[in-house]
Amino acid sequence: MFFATPKLPRALLHILTVSNRTFVRDPAAGGQSRPVDEPVTSFWGIVMPLSNLDLKRLPEGSYTYNSQKLYTDDPVEIKPGQIILDTYDGQKYTVTQELSHNSIHPMVRYIVEGVKK
Repeated sequence: MFFATPKLPRALLHILTVSNRTFVRDPAAGGQSRPVDEPVTSFWGIVMPLSNLDLKRLPEGSYTYNSQKLYTDDPVEIKPGQIILDTYDGQKYTVTQELSHNSIHPMVRYIVEGVKK
């Protein structure tokens, strides 16, 4: 038997891309390393600001000015350290942790840190 599950409003969501970040040496820059993002998959999601309640409950007890929360209900596997590219505005984020949610809603939440454009 199939039951309907709640979904995030599609009008709010846009395409986000998950990438793995590696560093390579750049001879043109004097041998310094530079980041290279290798896209893994894309999914529908939205990045929103943290609420005051979120900030109080963060397990590590700290946050930065760039801390945001990513919401998705797509079945995508995202790990801390991966890079998220928001195709809507070109902003990149680093995933810092996954947040739990209740068992009946398929939504997954992550804390992400904005990376300088």
